[in-house]
Amino acid sequence: MGSLRVGLVGAGHIAGSHIRAWRRTPDCAVVGVHDLDRAAAERLTRSHRLATAFDSLDALLASVDVVDVCTPPATHAAVALRAVAAGRHLLLEKPAVVELADWEALSAALAGSPSRVGVVHNLKFARAVERTRRWIDGGHIGTVLRVQREFLTDPAGDRMLGGDRHWSHGLPGGRWIETLPHELYLLHHLVGPMEVREVVVSPTGGAPAGAPADEVLVTIERRGTLATLHYSANCRLNRRRLTVIGSEGWIDVEMLADCARLSRRRDAPWRRALGPQLFDGAAALAGWPADRAAWLARRLRGQTPHAAVIRAFGAYLHGRGEPPTPLAEIDYVVRNTDRIGRLIQERL
Repeated sequence: MGSLRVGLVGAGHIAGSHIRAWRRTPDCAVVGVHDLDRAAAERLTRSHRLATAFDSLDALLASVDVVDVCTPPATHAAVALRAVAAGRHLLLEKPAVVELADWEALSAALAGSPSRVGVVHNLKFARAVERTRRWIDGGHIGTVLRVQREFLTDPAGDRMLGGDRHWSHGLPGGRWIETLPHELYLLHHLVGPMEVREVVVSPTGGAPAGAPADEVLVTIERRGTLATLHYSANCRLNRRRLTVIGSEGWIDVEMLADCARLSRRRDAPWRRALGPQLFDGAAALAGWPADRAAWLARRLRGQTPHAAVIRAFGAYLHGRGEPPTPLAEIDYVVRNTDRIGRLIQERL
């Protein structure tokens, strides 16, 4: 297979990251972009030295092998169905779709098509998550008993919560449905498919427009493993932490800093007397130089999670790797995002 021609649909916030990622993907080249806002498409074309600002989606489909959809999620299904009908490969930003019926229609279309599909489940490719997966697979923490994900955000600094214009405000669950696919595919990736057990909503009365359910706790279970997702629009700490607790140890992941720490420290009376913070702090400090040096080296080489998932999708299209987001994973994320969003809305 020769070089694949890639066309972007959507010239908004995330499009530039996609273009830079495709340029680091062997045997793939972005040839142009289409956006309903012609001026935005032309600006993106000029700033990234692309060949064409396409006048229509039909013109783009006639000129490319891969369609990369960067439009707001409510528009994904319509664009995706036309791309698959034209036999084009398809990459979607997450959420893949916002209606379960749209995903079922797209799945049916893909079943009879040569098109291959991927979704930007990029945090699977974060360095800290890759290390976490290796530690779990290597048995370093024994049996996984508990996964805790905290998404605690400061409304003053969260561009999706402010005002009333962001697309997530119109979804069941609001802002949380924008980030929920991340949590679901991380659970699927690290533990396997899990079943939603309960959604607890505790609004405070001062909720921002983007998250009317400003305190949400989701409980998920799988054969002896419990997971919880806590969303808050009331925390100025801006905390994004993932904790995986096993029978033999635990892993703490700071998602914003992209760093992970493994601990197998056992309890003992003398450790309690000295204070566990002493041992935890010493271990973290000892690993800090190498960890940050590796993180910086990746950044300087442009090896972001976005770049990694797009590079992996390009390799998959060329037959040089497995799909970075298998259909079973996409299906799991779409169905459970839909269920949790509706349960949040019901409990308001």
